[in-house]
Amino acid sequence: MKIRVQRKVEVWVEDIYHIDDESQIEDAINYDIDSDDSDTLWETQIDLGPVKVYDEDWNTLYSNVNE
Repeated sequence: MKIRVQRKVEVWVEDIYHIDDESQIEDAINYDIDSDDSDTLWETQIDLGPVKVYDEDWNTLYSNVNE
């Protein structure tokens, strides 16, 4: 049997921007300018606990998520 386990996690994402001056820092923070590169820092991953498990047909087999 194949199952799908979905976990809610927290990770840090690093975006790299080329800016002309410090006035653009807030634009980068607010996604108002495009990043040159981006990386997901998986080593920072923290498991937040919520888990959903589905079978091959997307029927829920297990969930500890309160919706």
